[in-house]
Amino acid sequence: MGKKSYHKIADKISSIIAYAVILGPIIILIIVMACSYFGKIKSTIEDSPLHLPFEKKVYYTIDDDLYHESQDCPALQGSEHIYSAYKDELQERTQCEQCAD
Repeated sequence: MGKKSYHKIADKISSIIAYAVILGPIIILIIVMACSYFGKIKSTIEDSPLHLPFEKKVYYTIDDDLYHESQDCPALQGSEHIYSAYKDELQERTQCEQCAD
């Protein structure tokens, strides 16, 4: 191998090393930031309930251990505050007998 070939290879190697020294930390920073970002997305998804589009909301009051299929249920008449939620979020409550009929 001639002296010129050796210098060309050495120059290419030193260029690669220079790029690695400059870009390495940037690439590592991008990877760390991406992992952090996706971790936040994952925790957000895990913390929020995902409901299917066809799931129906039910209604309830704080004073009662029942849920109601409709806000117009006679058992809810006179209730000052009526809340809504998805049925699976109210597993500790039972269905109102009037709504079941």
